[in-house]
Amino acid sequence: MTRGASRGHVYAVDLLRVLTFAAVIAVHIVTTVNPPDSVPAGGTAMLLHFTREAFFALTAFVLVHRYRDGPPPVAPFWRRRFLLVGVPYVIWSVIYSALALITTPVPPTTALSQLGRNLLTGTAWYHLYFLIVTMQFYLLFPLFLRLLRGSTGRRGGRWWLLAISAVLQVGIDAGLHGLHPSGIAGKLLGYDGSFVGSYEFYLVLGGVAALHADRVQAWVGRHPAVVFGALVVTGAAAEGWYLHSVRAGSSPGAASDVFQPVMLPWCVAVITALFALGVAWSVRRAGGPGSRAVEIGSDRSFGVFLVHPMVLWTLTLGPLAWLSTQVSALGSTVIAIAVTVLVSLLVVEALRHSPLSLVLTGKRRSLPGSPFHSTRPKHSVGSDSSASTQPIRLGAGRM
Repeated sequence: MTRGASRGHVYAVDLLRVLTFAAVIAVHIVTTVNPPDSVPAGGTAMLLHFTREAFFALTAFVLVHRYRDGPPPVAPFWRRRFLLVGVPYVIWSVIYSALALITTPVPPTTALSQLGRNLLTGTAWYHLYFLIVTMQFYLLFPLFLRLLRGSTGRRGGRWWLLAISAVLQVGIDAGLHGLHPSGIAGKLLGYDGSFVGSYEFYLVLGGVAALHADRVQAWVGRHPAVVFGALVVTGAAAEGWYLHSVRAGSSPGAASDVFQPVMLPWCVAVITALFALGVAWSVRRAGGPGSRAVEIGSDRSFGVFLVHPMVLWTLTLGPLAWLSTQVSALGSTVIAIAVTVLVSLLVVEALRHSPLSLVLTGKRRSLPGSPFHSTRPKHSVGSDSSASTQPIRLGAGRM
């Protein structure tokens, strides 16, 4: 194997990515469709707020797994990554900044100033922070990989690194959730979600898991009861803390804040459970319609992530308001999720077959033919940018 060569496609990641993106859409719709003071909606959002942590763990896992045998050449790595993530980020930031002007018009000079701030902070819309944090991680990745590889020099070094990182994350979450500074510090705190340091543990978690991918797969395969039990216990703890916070006077939005220490064990548990589910699927996948649907969904997921807030925003202009008067909050939420997913997939499919595919979806244009044609993505965010189509075998399973 050549230096920095890919180690093959990790099929378990496909299902993990699809399920996490589905949860992203769900949490956005739950918080949009339901009133901000809805306690059930806040409780649902509490459990769905693992998504950003899962994505950053997944991003680190994929990159470290690919380059675990040797670091990539820095300049070409940055060039590819920033082209296929940075260009869509800029274009969609412009699009969403323009959409905001429809409902909140401002003078041209103010609009340009807002666009500049949006580009710097990832705040053109509520989901674009993910891209700017990802690009920060790309910038730091050569040093990050060196740190992980260097931790092998002493006994248990990687596990000490993970433990220290977890303790630090608890402090970060407690500070971001509990502190309310004023002045410049207060303004900066408003952009906490757009800073890579806010998620350092999950990046380390994904990186360490990638370095021990075979052992991690074997462990989750041998201990399904432990994985499920941890999911139930940490989920109950998260919901219990949420209800306690609401009863103590916090709003449902504040009580379900993603930056809380109680979220760390829940996020680890649900990421582990989704990975275990992906491993089980990858062992049994046989290339049938189900496997094909997962692979296509994984390939389209980044585009759906970029597009779905625009679809949801369009629905809020009228259809959702009418729907909420006809059915219950649960019914309107379920219908909104189904419609948003379907329309977003259709939009992405059209974009993938257009000359704008690369700059709008971060993926190369799909070849003519079936609307479900899928090519293995290269160098795209959150994906295994393998040049090889051969699966990698880890432990007893196939990934």
